[in-house]
Amino acid sequence: MRFATGLVLIDAPHSALNMLGIDESLADRNVTRVKTLKRGGRRYPYVSPQAWRYWWRSTLREHFNWELSPLYREQKQVFTAANPLKYPDDDVFGYMRAFKKGGVNVTVTRVSPLKNTPLISVLPDRNSLTVDEGYASRHEGDPVPYSQEFYSTVLKGAFSLDLDAVGRFTIISKAGFKNLLTRDDVPKDKNGKPKRGTEEIVKEIEEMEKLARELGVEKREKEWIMPSPIRKKRASETIKALRFLTGGAKQTQYHTDVTPKFILLLNINAGINPFISDVVFEESGEVKFDAEALAKRLKDLKEVIPEGAKLYIGYDEGFIKSLGWDINDIEEKLKANGLDIVKGSVKDAIEGFVEEIEAYYG
Repeated sequence: MRFATGLVLIDAPHSALNMLGIDESLADRNVTRVKTLKRGGRRYPYVSPQAWRYWWRSTLREHFNWELSPLYREQKQVFTAANPLKYPDDDVFGYMRAFKKGGVNVTVTRVSPLKNTPLISVLPDRNSLTVDEGYASRHEGDPVPYSQEFYSTVLKGAFSLDLDAVGRFTIISKAGFKNLLTRDDVPKDKNGKPKRGTEEIVKEIEEMEKLARELGVEKREKEWIMPSPIRKKRASETIKALRFLTGGAKQTQYHTDVTPKFILLLNINAGINPFISDVVFEESGEVKFDAEALAKRLKDLKEVIPEGAKLYIGYDEGFIKSLGWDINDIEEKLKANGLDIVKGSVKDAIEGFVEEIEAYYG
């Protein structure tokens, strides 16, 4: 198994990228709050993982022409087409859909090959959060006061992309492993033909089978595997999209660039992300990077780091200077464990890393 893992830092100098909304616990119902989480007695602003994934999906559509899976709504449920052959976001981001028509009662699920944390502020709210007091006054009569929270911080997030799972779909009657609906799931009449009322579902299955033939999908007893060029394209573009990441709430007022200003990338033969725990942390109100801790961690994981794999460090020069980091010192400390380090711009790091991903697919 092979996982493309990474850590990103996003500079949010004046931002409110994910809002909680009006705080109903306050007497003043005109206070709009940002989302925060509590850890060790402190609160930290954050962007929810689903918001980050929404930005990621949208960027893939806008910059890489991904045709996104349509959304359908039935009563209180919202689901996608659950067709990962046609829609690459169904493949990479996963789905759940229940088929309940004409005697069919099957739920297909796809565990997302792309996993990500929330984007969490490195600085606690007392070091980062500000309340903007304002007035709505473009109407007749007295101005209406309102308050808006926003923050100045660095957001930290990590992700892992399962390269073996991209473009590979299992057909096993087990939660998370029943990725596709097949003819075997359609009830038959006494003549062995699909029962009446299942025509719509049968048509979906036939369209998927036709597409599988056109694409050259390899069908095995318990799984379907897309051709390597398609899997390679989807995986590489998922990582490339980080360079162009766009999104976030309150952009008209705070206009934050959410592209990563620092990134770490490493291929690893295990479902482990070595960048998640306190590699980047706060100390006396400053953002610090613990290169020695990361070097020791990677040394402990040496047996699951592929031969020839490199640790890519991408950074924006101005961002690094603002934090007071010495990138050459970081490189030297990480080299201590014998790992090959490649440092450069965020663009260079992502492009070099993507070459490793593409080589994995052959």
